[in-house]
Amino acid sequence: MKPPIIATTIVLGLACVGSSSVAQDQTQATNLQNFSVTAPAAQYETYAVTLPMGFGLQAFVGNTHRQYVQAARAAEGSEALRMKGMATQPFVTVAIDNSDGPGVAKRFLLTDSVQNTVAIVDVYCKRAAPEGKRCRLVPQVV
Repeated sequence: MKPPIIATTIVLGLACVGSSSVAQDQTQATNLQNFSVTAPAAQYETYAVTLPMGFGLQAFVGNTHRQYVQAARAAEGSEALRMKGMATQPFVTVAIDNSDGPGVAKRFLLTDSVQNTVAIVDVYCKRAAPEGKRCRLVPQVV
């Protein structure tokens, strides 16, 4: 009965010794003389237009690739809630990638359940513009 208990105690003791040396290595790695901490990238920009039909279009615009990925995830989540009828606001949400080139021009056709176009919204984004107002949403008459 004693040999299995002793063997288990030795194995656990060796496991603890190995983990304590790893912790010491991590502590030494964090004691660097020259390092800098950068703030996380800013979040995507949000633009919205309310349409006369009682709903609207919300555009999440990413000006970097990381922001676009965040915007796409947020748009997917928002659309999933809207499709289930659980959205707080009646906005169709899209993600727009404004990270490449001089800018973006996109047209979104909003359709009803039988595929009739009920609204058209053009989105224009500039790559180089003052912070906060890089994009413009222009609804078209149907």
